[in-house]
Amino acid sequence: MIAGKSGSGKTTLLKCIYGLNDLQGGDIFFAEKKVLGPAHNLMPGHTEMKLVSTGYALLEHHTVSENISDMLIGYHDDYKHKKITELLRLTEMTTMRDKKVSTLSDGQRQRVALAKALCLFPKLLLLDEPFSNLDIITKEKIFTYIKKKLKQTNSSCIIVSHRLDEVLKNADFLGIMRNGKLVQLDTWKNMKKKPANDYVANLLKLK
Repeated sequence: MIAGKSGSGKTTLLKCIYGLNDLQGGDIFFAEKKVLGPAHNLMPGHTEMKLVSTGYALLEHHTVSENISDMLIGYHDDYKHKKITELLRLTEMTTMRDKKVSTLSDGQRQRVALAKALCLFPKLLLLDEPFSNLDIITKEKIFTYIKKKLKQTNSSCIIVSHRLDEVLKNADFLGIMRNGKLVQLDTWKNMKKKPANDYVANLLKLK
């Protein structure tokens, strides 16, 4: 999990990891291969990652089911129908199946974006404020599903959130950012005992 005040660079970090931003310095490696940004890659983004950000990147004039189906090109129709139904139930969007994305609320659009990201579970799932517009019950339902799939597929997930209470209990490590830099990376247990500085302590309400 990545936390920090607004403007600290959390979203930028996820975009760099995914390959949407070019780096000003250093390198990012995934599965021992360098992640290339748009200056070196005609199709920005990494094929083994999925990013859910505040922009959502949805097909505005397509239906909810068509947006999910777009991720399943090449799969058998029966599998597509089964998978789409599963994800619509998970995200509480069954009744919105044939609605165009352009008519949806922010919360509903966020659910569609999550459904698309979870459709073909990636090796690395990047979530930028993934539950900001969702109710508590739906948050828990989706988060439980993600945890289950992470174990089944031996995958990883990096979450950016302002709501520490939402994911701290499930985070293996917590990274704290300030002014574009990672100032501390540790377990929540260790960080409570020994915050790197007053910024970390104040952010985590340890002082």
